[in-house]
Amino acid sequence: MTPILLACAAALGPPAPRGRVNTTRGRTLSPAWIPLLTAAATIGVIAVDRVAIVLSACAAGATVVHALARRRQARASRQRTEATAVFLGHVVTNLKAGSVLAGAVERAAGHLPDGAPASFRTDIARATAAVVSGVPAESVLCGAVSPELREVGALWALSSSRGVPIADLLAGARDRLDHARRHRAATEAALAGPKTTAVVLAALPAAGVAMGTAMGAEPLSILLGRGPGGWLLVVGTALVCAGFLTCQRIIARAAA
Repeated sequence: MTPILLACAAALGPPAPRGRVNTTRGRTLSPAWIPLLTAAATIGVIAVDRVAIVLSACAAGATVVHALARRRQARASRQRTEATAVFLGHVVTNLKAGSVLAGAVERAAGHLPDGAPASFRTDIARATAAVVSGVPAESVLCGAVSPELREVGALWALSSSRGVPIADLLAGARDRLDHARRHRAATEAALAGPKTTAVVLAALPAAGVAMGTAMGAEPLSILLGRGPGGWLLVVGTALVCAGFLTCQRIIARAAA
């Protein structure tokens, strides 16, 4: 089972150093799942009686899971950024209209977008309760789950310690978030073509196998059979997965 686990680890890749200390990243695989996955792979080998097929399926499955996890993290980041910008916008507007800080925060907390994550809403609710009760908001925001709210908490602490008007600091933070949102939207629009190309290139081998089958060459009988054909399936699947993950990493760096 060691080759199977190594194939899965190679497909997933090591997390970045920043990701290992980021408390907002997606759920990681619990060590308790490793025996279950190993048992499932063992049963698969016994049932299918083809180690190459199981290895290829593990590599492809790990790649799909990794891609979906990255997509889910990106969507959560966009939702947090949008919710933070909306929240700060309402707070600044109410403060400039003459509202007291507690009232401004309380009204802004009631206008969060529908797509705001549950953890974000929880942090905002705790911060609102703290401000209404007279407790400094930075004591809650600096320990928030969302990194955007932790930055807001740092600005709040700076306002308390240096006497800088909180409305000016929050307005600057909102402007930065709005700029980041516009830049992300423009970058994603520009990278729509490369993303589509990466998906098409990843699907070309499957299209080639389908074309060969339609022509009567029977490539599946070779790839799924015993002998060198099975290892060609493993190598080909590994190369396709590596190419897809490399394209995704290049695109992610271009969008950063």
